[in-house]
Parts: sequence; C-alpha cells; structure tokens
Amino acid sequence: MVRTVSLFLALVTPATLAGQAPEVEFSGRTWRVVGEGVKVERYLGREAVRFRSGAIVLPDVQFENGTVEFDMATSGHRSFSGLAFRIGDGGFYEDFYLRPHNSGRFDAMQYTPVFNGISAWQLYPEYNASIEIPTDRWLHVKLVISGSRLEVYFDGAGEPTLVVDDLKGDRRSGRLALKSNFPAAGELPELYPVAFANFVMRPDDEAGTYNEPREPTAELVRRWALSPAVPAPEGVPAELPAELMATDGWTVVEAESSGLVNLARYRGTPPGSSQAMLLARTVVESDRDRVKKLNFGFSDRGSIFLNGQILFSANNTYRSRSQRYLGVVTVENDAVYLPLRRGENELLFAVSEAFGGWGLIARFENLDGISLDARAP
Repeated sequence: MVRTVSLFLALVTPATLAGQAPEVEFSGRTWRVVGEGVKVERYLGREAVRFRSGAIVLPDVQFENGTVEFDMATSGHRSFSGLAFRIGDGGFYEDFYLRPHNSGRFDAMQYTPVFNGISAWQLYPEYNASIEIPTDRWLHVKLVISGSRLEVYFDGAGEPTLVVDDLKGDRRSGRLALKSNFPAAGELPELYPVAFANFVMRPDDEAGTYNEPREPTAELVRRWALSPAVPAPEGVPAELPAELMATDGWTVVEAESSGLVNLARYRGTPPGSSQAMLLARTVVESDRDRVKKLNFGFSDRGSIFLNGQILFSANNTYRSRSQRYLGVVTVENDAVYLPLRRGENELLFAVSEAFGGWGLIARFENLDGISLDARAP
C-alpha cells in the first residue's frame, strides 16, 4: 500500500501532466503510464493492459458522476488492484481495489479515501466486502458513482457487492486511473499479477447528491486544534514535544459525524520523511476536581498528555499486537481516566502515522460538569 501512495504522488506531478510520462493506447484511449511493469498485449483472448506495480491515468478527463466498467483478471498473488477516481494534485483521490490474496475474507474488496498521499483503510473498516475472487479468468467490475455514493457490482451480480454511502474525498471531480500495487514485484520479476480489459466510461451530466456535514453526538470530541506535522520519532513520545507547542500554524478542525478526524485530510508527511507526527489539542473546563473516563482510538502510535503529564502511550500499528492485528481505529480501542482539576485542563494527543491511516477519535462518558474548547496553545 505504501508503494501505491508513492505511485499516485508521482502520478499527479506537473511533469506527468505535461506529457513527459510514456503513453499507451488502451480501450480506444490514450493513457499516461506511471511506474514500471505496465504493458499492453493479448491476454486470455483480449487486448489487455497488464501490471506489476504501476498505473495508467486518463490525464484529460475530469470525471464526477457516472459509470465506469472494466474486466479484471488476477493471478491471486498479493496485490491491490482497481480504480482511482476524482484524482487531484498532491495525492488526493478516492481508491477502490480488490485484494485477491484475501479472497473470501471480509476485506477482499475495499474502498478508502486518500489524502496527502496517505491511505486510510484503517480508519474506515465499514467499507469492505467479502467476495470470492476467482483467478486466471476475466471478472467484470462496474462502479456507479453519484455524488457521495459509490455502488460496486462484481462479476455480473445484479445487486451491489459494496455500497459506500459517504465518499470521504473533498473533490467532486478529477482524473481516473487503473492501477495495481504488487509488493512482491522485486521477488517475482517476471510475474504480472493483474490485467485489465474492456474499459468503458460513461459520465452522467446529472448532478449527484452530496451529503451535508453532520455534527457528532455530544459526548464525542467534535473539534480539535492540530499542530503542524513534523517527522515522527521511532517510538511513542514519552515527553510532550515542546517545539510543537511553541510553533505557529495550528488549525482548528471538525470531526466527521462518527467523531473521527482523518488527520491526513489536514496534514501531510514532511518533505524527506516517511512518517509524520502532530499534536491534537482541546481544553477541558471542569466545574470542580473530578475524574472522567475517555474512550479513544488512534492510528498509528500515540501518547496522551493532561496538563503536561503523560497518562497513556501505545502502539496501534498494523500487526503490532498480533500477526492478524489490522490496527483498525474505533472509539472503543482504549480508555483512560482523566484526573481533571477545577478550571481549565489541557488535553493533548501526540499521534504519528506509520501505515494505513492517520486518525484520532475520542469520546467522554458524559459531559456533566465539563465543557470543551478546541484552540491553539
């Protein structure tokens, strides 16, 4: 998945769009090629584009709503292959893909938004589908995209296999790309694990319906002040990063209706770094000394500080707790009891991203006797 992110950061650079990338003719259209290991040839009786790890993009198409259909064939090797849509500059797009190595599992088909080049599948576990993915034959995939809704019909099914009723991206139109990420490309240099054929795009000029933002329920922390991002330390911080407290550039942001804050929506990885960390801050005003329970989840590593003192730290990265552990974020991941004093209390989360999603969610057991105010230090 990390390589996929890198592909799409490269995909939308000015040099690529200026025509300096190679081109291929496929399904009656001219596509720009990103990455290595992309070729057009006859495969399983059809003209196909075959991938190792790469992408082909329609650079001159601005697609908002409509239907996209194509055929796929996969070898069954571990790969992440599908369609990116509403692609914008800077690594922002909606991502749909199959995971043939997980055929039959709950996450064989997956959707995630990508912000600032950072995929977020750990933050949206509800957008998966369990399907069987046959190998070495053509499979038909149809995506119906309208406003905030995506319906995916797989292998001739009359009903949608996956429904996303709240597409998370901020863009309402953008480029389209077929793509594949093959993590074992270096180990299997001759293998092309996925092929696409019969690509058809039918835009719909009717305006789609876009969901209006909804407020989270009261007990969820609805707003946070976010610091700028800095390169992440190796582990979880045991001390409050003083340089971030003193810096300019803090921004107050709104949580999604679930209470989740996808931090990559607002911050990217600093140049030259592979991982990033920031502080999320809110001030808890209490009418007296009291103890409040706070449930929370974050990805990937984090520490909690109350009035400058560390209360909690943990590693929630992929496979950090067991071989099968996904690092999925929910508000029930962990809990801490906050010893609040009368008056203002500064609550800070230091959260770093390693892989698969950069997010934060928190919920108080109740707001009796307290109020919250997200503001910069």
